Amino acid sequence: MSLYNSMVSWFGGAHSLRYKRSTEECRQAFLSLSDEQIAGYRLLAGHFELPFWLRRKLADRFVVSLVREPIERLLPAYRYARSWTEHPRHDVVRQMSIAQYVDAHVNDVSRHNWQCRMLCGSPDFVAAKAIAQRQIDLLGAAELIGPLTEALAQALGVALEVRYDNASPDQRPRREDLEPALLSKLLACNVEDYKLWTHVIERNLVRGHRSGT
Repeated sequence: MSLYNSMVSWFGGAHSLRYKRSTEECRQAFLSLSDEQIAGYRLLAGHFELPFWLRRKLADRFVVSLVREPIERLLPAYRYARSWTEHPRHDVVRQMSIAQYVDAHVNDVSRHNWQCRMLCGSPDFVAAKAIAQRQIDLLGAAELIGPLTEALAQALGVALEVRYDNASPDQRPRREDLEPALLSKLLACNVEDYKLWTHVIERNLVRGHRSGT
């Protein structure tokens, strides 16, 4: 699914900016933008962690973020990297079995609890929850994209629809294809992400600092 593609049709390509990667080159490109250039973009998106975005003056922006059940986030990432030839890790991941991919994830501690890291810069649910409350206007879950889309459309005063134009054509492997040992490995290194995801799922949608809830 792609919220960005849904919104860019309203804001216009000339007034929208998306960083598809979180490379140092992309980070420096963002930091090098003048305040006037940033003000000219109605829509900013990308895969930077929130503390990095906040290094620029974005206090008046309406901030939106999505979380996903950790295993259901990792499996599409694996399928997408294998099927999309332009993915930066395609050549490596396409040669990996799902077991090898899981082991690579487990062995790379920097990828554990990734969603918490993206919100607060550390693999800690309490810190992620706190910064979300202070800095994010709408925090939703991919599994409950409807409430998020509706709330965002209402806040922006536009009609939005969920788009799935970036989905991988390969729908295997799925969760049920994984051996219990692989599932246990993934669960063990994403405990904080599960807390974050559960926090959002139990509330359907977390409204942040502008609403005071």
